Amino acid sequence: MIPPVFISRKNKILADLATPEEDYSDLSPKGSVDEGIRDLIQDINNIPGLVTTSSCAGRISVFLEGRKAPNRPGPEEDAREGEQRKFVPSGGKGAGRWLYVSHDPLDNQEGKSLLELFGMVPGDGKPPGMDDGHAPRLVRFSWEPMILHIMAATLHNAQPVLSAASSSGFRESGLQGLRCLVEGENGPSPIVAVRSAGLALESVIGYYDDVSDVVRSLVTEEYLQMLVTMANERFSVNTERKQRFRTALLNNCSSESCKKPEREDPQKRKERMRAEGLARKKMLESQATKAKANGQDTEDNDEAAIWDSLDT
Repeated sequence: MIPPVFISRKNKILADLATPEEDYSDLSPKGSVDEGIRDLIQDINNIPGLVTTSSCAGRISVFLEGRKAPNRPGPEEDAREGEQRKFVPSGGKGAGRWLYVSHDPLDNQEGKSLLELFGMVPGDGKPPGMDDGHAPRLVRFSWEPMILHIMAATLHNAQPVLSAASSSGFRESGLQGLRCLVEGENGPSPIVAVRSAGLALESVIGYYDDVSDVVRSLVTEEYLQMLVTMANERFSVNTERKQRFRTALLNNCSSESCKKPEREDPQKRKERMRAEGLARKKMLESQATKAKANGQDTEDNDEAAIWDSLDT
């Protein structure tokens, strides 16, 4: 049985996803569900006992880090930093800023250089100094594979998700948190994270120049092109794994393994076990009678009959 609390949670999530695209927003840089994963999310949400809570189809990103404090802040500074993280500036996370984000392979048809596309200016290849005692604000190029968080009604419903994830290449998948094991059906529902860190790619490519107020590159245009080529190839691998996961999950959840077996009524089970025990006992007595008539040792049969009577 699917717990009513899960049904309520799923209905709320589905209502949010049904919001018109122009009115929908989430916490991702894009602010909505990625186009490349919509069909998979719909397939998952059509399965009883499962619902998606967050997702990313895979992406290229260029991110400028926020300022790092050189020393351990006191209580007042901690509070200010907490407020800064709570109210994130548009287009970034924490005090940082997204310079570029794409959930599709990068096909630069605009004719811009990658430096220009990523909002950087050429540098001399030398790392920034730390004369002011602050760590430099680095620019990181990243490629990240698909990640899905799927809420399950019970651990039984989570099992085919984990099996499909593991068999399709998302080997770092697993349950998030174990409170669902101890708090029962009214506690948090199990959430499976489907992920594959092995495909990820990251490289430091620049830094923020405080003096000139520009983002300077630490690498060449050719190096950036190499990173983009590698990222585009990983998009292809990611798409294949995503399709294998979809196929495996739908197969798992169309089989009996995804259906929870009905619990046998205790009284009926007791009657069935007693009937089976009596039938076994009768069979053993018949075998013992035949063996005695043939002059065989009945000790083993008698012992089996004793143990069988104890079972019943």
